[in-house]
Amino acid sequence: MNPLFLKIEDFYEKLQAGEFDEPLALANILHKLSEMAWNEVEELYQPAIRIEA
Repeated sequence: MNPLFLKIEDFYEKLQAGEFDEPLALANILHKLSEMAWNEVEELYQPAIRIEA
C-alpha cells in the first residue's frame, strides 16, 4: 500500500483515539500530511513542458 495512505490511516486512528488534544498538534500533523500529499501529486502529474526562466 502507498506509504502516504498508511500515514493517513495512522493519523485517523490516533485522531479517533483522542491523541490530538491540542489544536497546534492537530494543525502540525495535518500540515505534514498535506505537504506529503502535494509532493506526491507533483511527482505523479509532472507538467509535460517546463518553462525555465
